[in-house]
Amino acid sequence: MADLQTAPVELEPREETKPRKRRSRRSLWVFLAILAGFVVYAYGFQVVDVNLDRIGDPTRQQRFSNVIRALGSPDLLTYETVATNVDVEFAMPCPAGGFTPAASGGGASITVDPACADPRAVVTISGSGFQPNEAINIFFVPPNGLELRVAQARSSSDGSFTVEAQLPNRPDEAVQIIRATSRERVGSIFNPEYVASGDVDEDGNEIMLRSPRWSANAEATWKGIIETIFLALLATTVGTIIAMPLSFLAARNLMSDVRLPALNVGLAIVALPIGAALGWYAAMGGALLIGQLPDLWWLLALVVAGLVWLGLRALRLAVPLPGTERSATARLAAGLGATAAFLIAAMTMVRFMQIGGGDAAAVLGPLAFLGTFVERLGEILALAFGVLAAVAGAIALAIFASKLSYGIAKRVGERVYLVLSVIACGLAGAVVAVGIGQLLAWLYQIVDRTSTVVVPGLVGAVVGVAIGIWGWRKGQLGSGLGIYYIFRTLFNALRSIEALILALVFVIWVGLGAFAGTLALALHTVAANAKLYSEQVESISSGPLEAVRATGATRLQTVVYAVVPQIVAPFIAFTMYRWDINVRMSTIIGFVGGGGIGLVLQQNINLLNYRGAAAQILAIAIVVAAMDYVSSRLRERYV
Repeated sequence: MADLQTAPVELEPREETKPRKRRSRRSLWVFLAILAGFVVYAYGFQVVDVNLDRIGDPTRQQRFSNVIRALGSPDLLTYETVATNVDVEFAMPCPAGGFTPAASGGGASITVDPACADPRAVVTISGSGFQPNEAINIFFVPPNGLELRVAQARSSSDGSFTVEAQLPNRPDEAVQIIRATSRERVGSIFNPEYVASGDVDEDGNEIMLRSPRWSANAEATWKGIIETIFLALLATTVGTIIAMPLSFLAARNLMSDVRLPALNVGLAIVALPIGAALGWYAAMGGALLIGQLPDLWWLLALVVAGLVWLGLRALRLAVPLPGTERSATARLAAGLGATAAFLIAAMTMVRFMQIGGGDAAAVLGPLAFLGTFVERLGEILALAFGVLAAVAGAIALAIFASKLSYGIAKRVGERVYLVLSVIACGLAGAVVAVGIGQLLAWLYQIVDRTSTVVVPGLVGAVVGVAIGIWGWRKGQLGSGLGIYYIFRTLFNALRSIEALILALVFVIWVGLGAFAGTLALALHTVAANAKLYSEQVESISSGPLEAVRATGATRLQTVVYAVVPQIVAPFIAFTMYRWDINVRMSTIIGFVGGGGIGLVLQQNINLLNYRGAAAQILAIAIVVAAMDYVSSRLRERYV
């Protein structure tokens, strides 16, 4: 009984001890965390060199105040001014018996103390009756009328000033003049006036200038902000068009289930460079063929129409209607014919845009920019056509090679299929490794072919063979995830490079101006938007995907009917937000010659013209605020 009575007495302190220990430990950890934060921020203050003594420096305070006042008075208007001279007589040297200057009339007046002095002497000049906060120049005027500035002053709020000035070494027995010159603005914003400029026009009439009027800085700001808006618009448009299809390849939920046999993957990779070469040479041959046509836009239009008609006829033969029987050979030949017809029609259309756009620009007068736009589009497509044809050829032949492997699998045995898979993967590994070796050879100017072709080819072949054997054992390779990781890595690498650096590179390539800035922002937009788009695709609901897949839809149909309806609204929001970002980023890339308002802003800052810089900052703020308002209204209506 004694033991039973003492047992609860022994357990109570133990149960209370555990919470106390936990609270003690928690308090200790909190104290250590606070101490660690204190040490980190103390060291951070040392690294950043926080020095409040500089803030209290009167000179720095005055400079800071001047800059803030300048930024608060943007240079938007320019005023014509009228000079007002206030004179007082002065003797140098002092005549016998002293010198008393004549009294000045009403209005502004100045006095000199003393009224006469020897050359190089320092006198005190005081004035009253001037406009408040007015800049005043003090001149010494000898008898020959030459104005020699000896001091500058600024009137106070009551229109008075006092300044000391050293006299020049210009002694003369005649009476000389001390002159205070101020310049008064003509007109106001609500009551402008016209003043004579001093020049005459062709008819001999005196030219009158409106005061106030927009300053040269305001006109430069207007041109710069318009250039910035359209620079950002073009960059956003091009970047978005490229980023949208690529974002589906960087979405894990769409690519994770894409698995192909090793033979399919190997043949597709081997077919990529072959298809690219065929597409490139086909484009070059088509360009030579089109180049033989006369530079007549109407003839080019007829050729385009005829080729499109032939291409459509061939396409109907390649894809016959249900119930129509045609051999595979006939369908393949018709498909190749349709491809060739459409390819040559597209190249002819590019030539038509170049010729027709130039002819239209010559006759459109004020709307000549429309024809120039078409001509420039033709030039851009002509430059990009070879690359586009190479990409199209590579994709088409890779798809064809991948489909071909299914037919091979039906016609050969298991061992032969294994051998073909290993050989195809070995060749694919060699192709990839040699391609990387050639890139490194160009980048680092390596001329040793053994190091860039033979060794990478052998290593890549060995790795490819290993992957082929592993894929054969597994049954399929996760090719979708491979594509996913490739594109995600590419986007992350591009996003890690600031648009400022990209602008520097493009300025070297295409020269100073907005074109370089457009290319830099477009490339950065591709990487940034593709990442945002792909993450949005990854966050969609899986229900519609599974429902559409259950109907037996193809992968393209699944994307169109299950993915796209869920991402339209966020894609629009991301695109408008990117335009807003590009407007602000164009200000920065202008500092390295990327065009836009940033170039004008940099020039004013370098010249310490803060009033001019304030006009550009105000324009940027207005445009960003306006775009935010417009985008919010668009999101309310369409998103």
